[in-house]
Amino acid sequence: MSAPNRMARWAAGLLALAAAAGTAACAGPPSKGEVRSAPLNQSRNNVVILAREPTPGMTPEQLVNSFLQALTGDQQDPTFSVAQEFLTPEARNQMVPPGSTRGWVTTTKIVNYQGAVPDPPPDPDHGVHPAAAATATPAVGAEQTVSVTGTQYAQIDPFGFFKYQTGSVTQTFTVKYFGATTGWRIESAPDSRMISADAFKRAYQTYQSALPVYLPTHDQTAEQMDQVYLTQASGKVDYTYDALARAVLQGRYPGQNSLLSLASPVTLDPDGVATVTLAVPHGGMPDITDVQRALYLTFQNASETQQLLSATPLTQLRVTYAGCGSTCKPETVVQAQTPSPTVYWLCPEGQNGAVASIVYRTLSPASNATAACPTNGAKPQSVVAMAGVNPQKNSPIAVKVAPDSSDIKDPKATTDVAVVETNGDVVVLDDKTTDQRVWYDAVDPAKVTDLEWDPLDGSLWVVDDDNLYRVQAPGDSPQPVLVPGQHVVRFKPSPDGLRAVVVSGQNAPNPAAASSPQPAMMVTIDRSADLPSLDNATEFQLLQGSSQTGDLPGDSDALQTVFDASWADGRTVVLLGVQTNSSTQKLYKVYLDGSQDSTILDPEDAQPVTQRVGAAIGNNNNGRGSAMWTFSDAPGPTDPNSWYSYFKRSGGSDSFQELGWSPVTATQLPS
Repeated sequence: MSAPNRMARWAAGLLALAAAAGTAACAGPPSKGEVRSAPLNQSRNNVVILAREPTPGMTPEQLVNSFLQALTGDQQDPTFSVAQEFLTPEARNQMVPPGSTRGWVTTTKIVNYQGAVPDPPPDPDHGVHPAAAATATPAVGAEQTVSVTGTQYAQIDPFGFFKYQTGSVTQTFTVKYFGATTGWRIESAPDSRMISADAFKRAYQTYQSALPVYLPTHDQTAEQMDQVYLTQASGKVDYTYDALARAVLQGRYPGQNSLLSLASPVTLDPDGVATVTLAVPHGGMPDITDVQRALYLTFQNASETQQLLSATPLTQLRVTYAGCGSTCKPETVVQAQTPSPTVYWLCPEGQNGAVASIVYRTLSPASNATAACPTNGAKPQSVVAMAGVNPQKNSPIAVKVAPDSSDIKDPKATTDVAVVETNGDVVVLDDKTTDQRVWYDAVDPAKVTDLEWDPLDGSLWVVDDDNLYRVQAPGDSPQPVLVPGQHVVRFKPSPDGLRAVVVSGQNAPNPAAASSPQPAMMVTIDRSADLPSLDNATEFQLLQGSSQTGDLPGDSDALQTVFDASWADGRTVVLLGVQTNSSTQKLYKVYLDGSQDSTILDPEDAQPVTQRVGAAIGNNNNGRGSAMWTFSDAPGPTDPNSWYSYFKRSGGSDSFQELGWSPVTATQLPS
């Protein structure tokens, strides 16, 4: 089933169920001191909870199945009051302690599970017919154990960070009979929340998206970006801002933990001022400049999403703590301005003795700019001096911009460009001098398939003959970096330098084999030693289809071949590839955690015979909001010996082409 059909299926089912649920009566949170049967509030915000209300006639198995379905939940109902209807008062207190302001804080496991079964099941050999045992009226106070088993494929931690996590999961429930009026209730709350793959898509991915979060940088200066899955309620935006703040402070990995916590829940007053109150740690409050910056960027980004548009828009953010006083002043939250991306590429030798050039163009909607790489023999304006440089045709280039000054009023920077020459030299040129510095020497220039500047230390990553190397400076020996179980054709560090996409090309004949290379995977870069390494413990494959998403076979085809990859921003990757049972190249988008949602699910057409792809986020037509630009290179439309770069704005009509190859954006080094 195609991606659009899958989304249509989810949406149609959701709308039909919403209409049915709209007739249900509303019920408040259950009283802590009583067991009662009441109609459920089955529709919360835009999340429909597919659960039957607990009735006296329910069997223990039916009760547990409905309880699990009720755990879909949403942020407007953080205590999961719908699910609590199935619990005893003691189990409710265990699930959500009295006085809790955060609701049920637990891991959410995404599991394809079968229905609940009695544990142990009735044994017909003991002289009791199973049907009779199931319908016999139990004694008041009788207990029954019920188990649910399934296959987990992913989970969301208590702060909203998604990751793939596979394995068998079993949850066991003890249920107690309270008489004919009430029936059975669960008297042991589970230690984690378990929802189905379809429930995850409905609650988190169909009509809303994962929210970006920025993390404190500590000793790093590049902004670290991630994302969390929260089901947002437009009428309860303060709860969502609270969840975002906790995610910022916690981080995905232990090394990202700020070691700070909230002293009280985040509030949003009628004037749109959000207040984040931090708890002062033992020993006093440390410098929180990077924490304030991360919170500001996270709240600023979230306030512009459809999910958080409300009658009280965010206007200011105040980060405070006990003893801060007037020092902690509110900061005005302004609309984020997304600059138009600048793309560089190699313009080949032209007529009248024109040498090859590195040209650039700023992408903007409905741009009518003069061609940067003219086809009429005119001499292009090169970013760097290219006299005497003979670039290898269709080879990669890499561009970085390094600040020369931290003076905001008078910023200065140097642009460096790495080019592969026909003699195998990887030469680096800059826009300030005519120097030509050799950073790497390849035996066969045609086997250099990728060049990337490191966004943190400015070193050069080189992929040569299916191996990965790091070069710190011209004249230094290349340092091989092991990519276990992989041969490498592309290596794409994220803008914050924390992770990278490794592209290995086509699947081996046996993709299930542990040693078989996979088309693309996400890895974390470990920088704890002088030579960075790739962390095996955090790696996972990208877009591996049904086995990874929990969909039915055929609903989500895996990528059989990946040719290239690009980071569009700090959390979104674009892959150029071909799905299983297809021969058509397309562009696939995926988040840094390997997930997708309805905003990026559908693939886009790619230029035929494309070899390289790039992507960047830029201004939309009206100057508000943003849109994704993709750019690629491929043979010319009429002359296969010529090579063109193609530029297209996603979701818009803007597209154009220019002579040349290897279009890239610049790696921005921190000041």
